[in-house]
Amino acid sequence: MSSISGIDQDGDGRGLCLTDWDADGDLDAWVSNRTAPTIQVFENRWGSQAGDFIALTLQGTRANRDAAGARVTLLLKGQEQAPLTRTVHLGEGFQSQSSKRLHFGLGKNTTISSVTVRWPGPTHATETFSGVEINKFHLLVEGSGQARVLQPRGAKFVTPENAVVKPEERIKRPESSNSILLPTRQLFPKLHYRDLATGKTMIGATSGKPTLLLLWHPSCAMCFEELSMFTGEADKIRSLGIEILATTAEPAEDEDPDDAARIISRTGFPFTVGFTAGEVVERMLVLHRHLFYSPYHLSVPTSFLLDKDGRMAAIYRGAIDLKEVAEHLKALAIPDEELLSRIRPFEGSRFEPPMGPRPSVLIKTYVENQMPDEAERVFIASIENESVRDQSNEIMATLGQSYFLQKKFAEAKALFEQVVKRDPRDAKSRNTLAAICLKDGNMAEAKRLWREASDLEEDFSAPRFNLGKQLMKEQRTAEAMILFLEYWVLEPDSPDAHNYLSMGYLRGREFAKAEMHLKRLIELRPDDGIAYTNLAKVYLALRNVAAARDIITRGLQIEGIDPRSRQALQQLGERL
Repeated sequence: MSSISGIDQDGDGRGLCLTDWDADGDLDAWVSNRTAPTIQVFENRWGSQAGDFIALTLQGTRANRDAAGARVTLLLKGQEQAPLTRTVHLGEGFQSQSSKRLHFGLGKNTTISSVTVRWPGPTHATETFSGVEINKFHLLVEGSGQARVLQPRGAKFVTPENAVVKPEERIKRPESSNSILLPTRQLFPKLHYRDLATGKTMIGATSGKPTLLLLWHPSCAMCFEELSMFTGEADKIRSLGIEILATTAEPAEDEDPDDAARIISRTGFPFTVGFTAGEVVERMLVLHRHLFYSPYHLSVPTSFLLDKDGRMAAIYRGAIDLKEVAEHLKALAIPDEELLSRIRPFEGSRFEPPMGPRPSVLIKTYVENQMPDEAERVFIASIENESVRDQSNEIMATLGQSYFLQKKFAEAKALFEQVVKRDPRDAKSRNTLAAICLKDGNMAEAKRLWREASDLEEDFSAPRFNLGKQLMKEQRTAEAMILFLEYWVLEPDSPDAHNYLSMGYLRGREFAKAEMHLKRLIELRPDDGIAYTNLAKVYLALRNVAAARDIITRGLQIEGIDPRSRQALQQLGERL
């Protein structure tokens, strides 16, 4: 649509407003951009060539004066089954406000059948207006029923001669590679790949030299040309002192697994070739989106220049220019603290110091994408960065929790042990570390940590519940009940609180208290078969046979009861 209209631009557009600026019967466009020029106006020169129109300005009397929310329905003769509707909006799109005047494009040779307005509150009345004329501007006042023709003053479009950009002055699009030398460097994901020649799993970018990573695919014609170019320029490339690694995704089920080997054989590519798993590519995508706020997919060929420490220094989209690579290799000698000032996309002077990289944001992004191992690599590499250093304990706890959710308990434990050691007041990390110790079989340490967590935060319910469960298993019911009562105060609507309290009271033969908690448990968890069974037993112990029979009947009527509980209820019923 924008290409046909002539308003397709290279700028990064944000807002769009439509209004008949020159009052000639067609809508003109105002565009706001994040890039320069920040405001653009586009004159619509179709006018009457596109057909007829009507324009309506609404004014409320009982409704709000701007008539915000009013809806106009226009019927054309012979087209009554295809109504045209417009609504008065205050704000449209991103930070944009089009004209409140409603514009209807009618096509050619049409006749108006009716114009109806449904006004907003308080009346929400529907009103039909007469006197609406084609190719005119009108004012519709609520309650009048009669349109009034207006003569709006149209603005003029005047383009200063010095504002016209001559074709030779326009910035040319890149004809070959689209390369970016980064003013900040971020640690690249660990490059696990399956070597094409040996079939072994390897890790790339670990030689201590810069690495040029090529992403390609056997079906890509440009990739074939690029691999062939590398073959022809092999001596020059080796003289640059860099490692070359060409990787393609592991073949899908519908792809020939030998395609890659055939392409490499045909091109004679003399450098390392491997296959990357989907999870490795996903990690590259996360970093790519973090740096460029750009698409979810990488086109091929795409290449990355990594420095000797495995950090991304440059990216190449499309065919590679080896002269650019050579220049970028020289830039690897620039110290990190000088990168932002020496690698600049535009000339000029800074009024404020440049903002450095924020590794903490990349760590957060990896965690959100369930990649705690990559997040931890970035954390370790960026530990002295101020965005990381000032919240290192919180980051380690977040990483540990992410590992824990993935059931990678050894990695989680190592992080939580550091957090607990560094922060004696962190109750939540103690609670999680206790759960990991329990899985390791270290019961004493788990209980110690749960007690510490409970003492540190009076309103932290989880460690009380966890420790109480363990004490119940050890038949230390009195100690457990103290914890479960504290848990119940903090979580009064927790089914688990009522469940364990009822178990404790049953052990102590306090049937009245057990009854109270079992009844509440059934309210909160109506398909809990054990609760029905235990409550029936309570009633039998209290010699209330009628109540026992009633709760057994209720339990057997619940569809979600587990088979074992259903069988127990049936057996109790038969005994009665």
